[in-house]
Amino acid sequence: MASISITTTQNVTIDYQLAVFRQRVFAFLIDLLIITSWSLIHLFIGFVILGGTGLSQIYSWLLIVPFASFYTLFMEYYLNGQTPGKRSMNIRVVMINGKEPSFIDYFIRWSLRFIEIYFSSGVIASIMISTTNLKQRLADIVAGTVLVSVNLQQSVTADDLLKIGAMGNYTPSYPGVIIFSESDMLKIKRLVDRFFSFNNEAHRLLILDTAQGIANKMGVKIKEPKPELFLKTLIRDYVVLTR
Repeated sequence: MASISITTTQNVTIDYQLAVFRQRVFAFLIDLLIITSWSLIHLFIGFVILGGTGLSQIYSWLLIVPFASFYTLFMEYYLNGQTPGKRSMNIRVVMINGKEPSFIDYFIRWSLRFIEIYFSSGVIASIMISTTNLKQRLADIVAGTVLVSVNLQQSVTADDLLKIGAMGNYTPSYPGVIIFSESDMLKIKRLVDRFFSFNNEAHRLLILDTAQGIANKMGVKIKEPKPELFLKTLIRDYVVLTR
């Protein structure tokens, strides 16, 4: 299975498996089912309960058309690169340059889908995904995004940050950690978890480079004897200082 290594803005490198065509198709069908179900429910309300009057047409127009049109755009934006269909298939939109996708990035993907998927019956999208090295649609190439698989066993959520041992009267060692975002901490947590799962030379070098890069950005010296312990301390400090 094809993969891609993405280095985040905090010099954390994450290896992703590229989403396969089957995952993308099933995700699309699940989202289409959700849109269709929503539309049928409100058509029923409009034409049966409201009696098919002019009011029912306005009701249907206001609730069905915007939902169907902007579903993908707002779902990806508010669900961190996923729609319910993508989430069910464990795939997500990420930026190739390691940055967090902006609304404009999602907007580009959304706007071009009408040409690639709907107007061409999916032919253009299928050709692009099948022939490009990173399995990108034209929209992905323009926006600088790629669709990747998310391994649930290695995924980290915000709740996981709150489960990092008992805090007690813990005093943070690195108050400057608050310059980072929760998303940054999740990536660091995922990196540390991968290090302890795959303790090889490549991961040791990655941990060392990441720890040094973060220490340099914070303007501090690493107190811990090992870089992975430094990163674990940072995560604990962040939880204490931001919760």
